[in-house]
Amino acid sequence: MDSLKSKIKRKYIQFGIAAVVLFVVVFSIILSQILDQNNDAFLINKSGKQRMLSQNIAKVVYAINAESTFSERQNSINQLKLLASEIEVSHHYLYTKFKEDRYRNDRLDSLFNVLTAYLDKILTSCESVIDSENSENLKKGLSAIVEAEAPYLITMDAIVDEYQSIAEGNTQRLKIHFYVLSLLSFLLLFGGFFYLFKPTVRQLIRKNEDLVLANSELETSKSKIKKNLSDLETLKQELEASNHYNRIFIEQAPPSLAMLDKDMRYIAVSKKWKTDYKMEGVDIIGRSHYDIFPEIGEDWKERHRACLNGATDVCDEASFVRLDGTTQWIFWDVRPWYNEVGEIGGLLMYTGDITHLKEQREAKIRAEEILDNTTKVARIGTWELDLKTDEYTLSNITKEILKFPIGYEVKGNDSLLFYKEGASRDRIIKHVNELVKTGKPFDIEVEVVDFQGNTIWVRDIGQAEFSGNECVKIFGIFQDISDVKQSEAELLRKNQLLSFAEKISLMGNWQWDVVNNTVKWSSNLYRIFGLDESEMNLTYETYFNFVHPNDKEKVTGFVEKSIAEKKFPNNFIHRIVTSTGEVKTVHLLGEVFEEEGEVVELIGTCQDVTEQRLAEIKFRGLLESAPDAMVIINHKGNIHLINKQAEYLFGYTVEELVDKPIETLIPNKIMDEFIKYRDGFFKDPKSIRMADKKELIGINKKGGEFPVQISLSPLQTEEGLLVSAAIRDVTLQKRSEQKIINTNESLQILTKKLKRQNTQLADFAHITSHNLRAPVSNLNSLLDIYQNSDDAEERVAIFQKLEKVISHLTLTLNTLVEAIKIKNEDVNKEDVYFNETLNKTKELLTAQISETEAVITSDFSAVNKVAYNKIYFESIFLNLIENAIKYKSKERKPQIHLVSSIDEGKIVLKVSDNGLGIDLKRHGHKLFGLNKVFHRHPDAKGVGLFMTKLHVESMGGTIKAESNVNVGTTFIINFN
Repeated sequence: MDSLKSKIKRKYIQFGIAAVVLFVVVFSIILSQILDQNNDAFLINKSGKQRMLSQNIAKVVYAINAESTFSERQNSINQLKLLASEIEVSHHYLYTKFKEDRYRNDRLDSLFNVLTAYLDKILTSCESVIDSENSENLKKGLSAIVEAEAPYLITMDAIVDEYQSIAEGNTQRLKIHFYVLSLLSFLLLFGGFFYLFKPTVRQLIRKNEDLVLANSELETSKSKIKKNLSDLETLKQELEASNHYNRIFIEQAPPSLAMLDKDMRYIAVSKKWKTDYKMEGVDIIGRSHYDIFPEIGEDWKERHRACLNGATDVCDEASFVRLDGTTQWIFWDVRPWYNEVGEIGGLLMYTGDITHLKEQREAKIRAEEILDNTTKVARIGTWELDLKTDEYTLSNITKEILKFPIGYEVKGNDSLLFYKEGASRDRIIKHVNELVKTGKPFDIEVEVVDFQGNTIWVRDIGQAEFSGNECVKIFGIFQDISDVKQSEAELLRKNQLLSFAEKISLMGNWQWDVVNNTVKWSSNLYRIFGLDESEMNLTYETYFNFVHPNDKEKVTGFVEKSIAEKKFPNNFIHRIVTSTGEVKTVHLLGEVFEEEGEVVELIGTCQDVTEQRLAEIKFRGLLESAPDAMVIINHKGNIHLINKQAEYLFGYTVEELVDKPIETLIPNKIMDEFIKYRDGFFKDPKSIRMADKKELIGINKKGGEFPVQISLSPLQTEEGLLVSAAIRDVTLQKRSEQKIINTNESLQILTKKLKRQNTQLADFAHITSHNLRAPVSNLNSLLDIYQNSDDAEERVAIFQKLEKVISHLTLTLNTLVEAIKIKNEDVNKEDVYFNETLNKTKELLTAQISETEAVITSDFSAVNKVAYNKIYFESIFLNLIENAIKYKSKERKPQIHLVSSIDEGKIVLKVSDNGLGIDLKRHGHKLFGLNKVFHRHPDAKGVGLFMTKLHVESMGGTIKAESNVNVGTTFIINFN
């Protein structure tokens, strides 16, 4: 058999090698053909692209001939350069590929020779167009390109057709190769089948004969196996009977037991087990322990594996978190059980639910902690006296109250000495003796003296324990009530002060039980109403009978409203008639109390304000006689009183404004300023008269605003600070003042204009005297020489010099006149763009830029737009860039960089160059002066920077410079 397997294995290896070789050969041939196809397609696409490039060259040359601006023509020339380079490189690649033997043939050879000639003509014409600077050469180049384009395209089409023909031939060869290789593969597979399976079949027939002989021998063994199976069945029945009895024992066992096999599947469980783990009615026999309790963690599983290896796991208490989130406290004893041959057959689990015991223990601990904390907070200690041994036991709190030192012990006979001598000691002795004799408990408050000599109040409660008729033990609690006694004394003192204060302020307090209609009055309230304090049965009707007849309806409505709204308004005043017939005015304050939405009680105060009411009536009369609007404000900033003039001025009634904030009469636009003024006045109140002219704006009920003038007078009262404000409408006065102000403003504008013109005239005079002195003096000198000269040639030379001086003088005068115009004229602003202005400046300076090969760069990403006078803006760019080119260094090409930015909200432009630079220490003070030059340059006139500075400053901006000699200069312009 092994020989047959080895032969078959060798044949399979040989067949596999042959198949792999065939696959590699087929794959290589097909891959080569596919690569040829891809290469053919690439050459065809490349040839087609040559046609497109030649057409694009013609289009670009037409565009160059049509474009007018320098920048557009330059862009087109750059594009033409790229196209010419690309078509030349592409042609070189095609020609190189053609030279390979695979593509070489006579037709392609002749086509490429023709194509090369036309391409050379196109490229030569392109170079002519690129280098030409006049339209005539451009037209010649265009004509030559057009002439060569048509034959070039025809030749290129012929090359594409030839490549297409070659590609079709390659495709046909690929098909033939595929068919041939497929046939060879089929023949190889067919021959391999016979090569592999023919000897195998012959060997299998021989082996089948051997198997028939073996089957007869197996029949003989079969009868023996049946006998053995019968014996095994008998043994199985005996084991099942034994297991049945074991399961009955476990199921009916009183504790919580479970029997599991080695796979942790249940064999038997007790009823107690199901009860403890809430599995009643669930069939768990045969199911996995971990399926029944999926919440079991990996640590418990590890313990179970250890027990299956012979270990015993015992735990007295552990928490078991169930899937529903509840925690069950359990104990367990897990150990292996063994079968009849002494092998471990599984696990026996003895467990129990001790959750209720755990909860009882924790509840007991919590109760003890609460009791301990309560005794500490309430300062309650315990004491116990054994009458037979005289042993006196005190708790820690009791020792702390008496301030006993640590370790200090006291006997029962000495314990009474801590009670204060006198009434307290006599009282405790009396109650202790009575307790011992009769067993009557006591609960008393006495004074004791602690170990440090301090007197404190304690509450002492005692009880007795009898044995037969004999008292053997007394015990009780001991509480420090010093704070309670102190609070009671303080409350008594405050009640006495309150009663005294009520007498002084003519005020009493009251309490009305609405449910039972019972009323309680303070002593002073009895005096206010003239009623004897012996009258105890007070009701609401008792109070109502004292109300003045004319105010009864008012009081009834007020009380009903307070109960309905469950709110007692603070400002309720009415009259009463006392028992002696005296009419008084009282002011009521109160609070409403409710339970379950129903009013059950009202409490409050009642003050006799008769004298204040009379004074208020008198004050009211004075207030109404005032000629101005009067508003009285309390310390809270609320309106207390107003007069009729205030009603007319603001359009509100008294009821609409009383208790409203004064801000009601102030418009929102000046509210913040008014609040600061108001708060400042209340912090430092002082009288402000009308003459002080504190002016504000008032707003009436309709929303109309009007100017007002106020005077303030502070007044200290028993209720706090009151402020009297006299308010006068000053609308007519303000109109007259505005006319005067407008006239003054017109005069000030005229004055400023005259001052500016005078200043400009002074500047002009100064500049004129400075810049014209030299040429005028030169003219005078030349005229003197001219008049004194007799030589005709000398006079001609002097006259030529006079012309130069006069020309220079004219230029200076024109510049000064232009500067005066800039200062005087009002310029218009519009949005101008940095990049557009730079492009326009570069076009104006095209010749200078080309001649000097200047490189101008810019970065206007931060800001590209500013509101400015367009002529000034373009002049600034032109002057600064032209100066940078004019004063370039001979050692390097000029590089000019412009960058915009925003600095603290202002637009800034920086113009930097790498030119000659300026010695600012020497020339900085005259950098922007008229006719100031700092380098020997034939075109230097000293006017550009002068005019730039005038333009910038006339628009409200600034200009400054930073420069280093032979390094460069940076001009910084702030446009705001």
